[in-house]
Amino acid sequence: MINLLDPLFAAFARLTVARGILFPEFAERMKLHYINAARWMANGKVTDSRLSVLTGLQRRDIARLRDFRPKPSKPTHLSRLVALWQTEATYAPDGKPLDLPKNGPEPSFEALARNVRRDVHARTMLDTLVETGTIEVNDADQTVRLMQPSYQPLAGSEDQLTYLANNIGDHLNAATDNVLGHQPPHFERAVHYTHLTSEQVAELKAEFDAGQMELLERLGRKAAAMNKLSSGDAKDRFRAGGYFYRTTEGDS
Repeated sequence: MINLLDPLFAAFARLTVARGILFPEFAERMKLHYINAARWMANGKVTDSRLSVLTGLQRRDIARLRDFRPKPSKPTHLSRLVALWQTEATYAPDGKPLDLPKNGPEPSFEALARNVRRDVHARTMLDTLVETGTIEVNDADQTVRLMQPSYQPLAGSEDQLTYLANNIGDHLNAATDNVLGHQPPHFERAVHYTHLTSEQVAELKAEFDAGQMELLERLGRKAAAMNKLSSGDAKDRFRAGGYFYRTTEGDS
């Protein structure tokens, strides 16, 4: 059955090799996740012997790793800045983000950046967002315009890797829950066709991109409004997304 998972392993191997993660380091980390998965499946009967049977790991590895908890990654401050710019009434009256003065009191880019992180200089955030094309600075009047509805990290950056891990992790968790019979099942669908021309796929991709972006922006605005009304004991979270994978038959 393990050969059925080769498409997942292949993509993950490309990523880890490209990022310089050596196999021994990867294997050590996977031991931890095997133990956590076995603990979840053990239904309360958690002993080192039981975990060893479920994972195939030696008991000394289990004793060494069973109490280790990896720190969860947090959303980047730049993603939060862009989200607040589009949802806070001060910065987006009538739901439309304002062009902001670069510096000065609220509403300004400097004030918005300070609201998000006081330990990171506003100029550092500005330069990064300009570099990624998320914002544009008008040198004539020193105003800042939001050009993209979300922060897209630079290729190969730590921010991009964090986004990939969180996004694909949640997608894979949803798919895994469905395979394991989770009730109610998560919504997880795709449409796929072969034997299309490049022009036809490009047309379909353009329609997909526009439709997905409209939906995600609408969900983002609604969730932001709900978040403002939530009580302190609200603990649930969600992530919704879509994907469009394109390749030529025979390519990896």
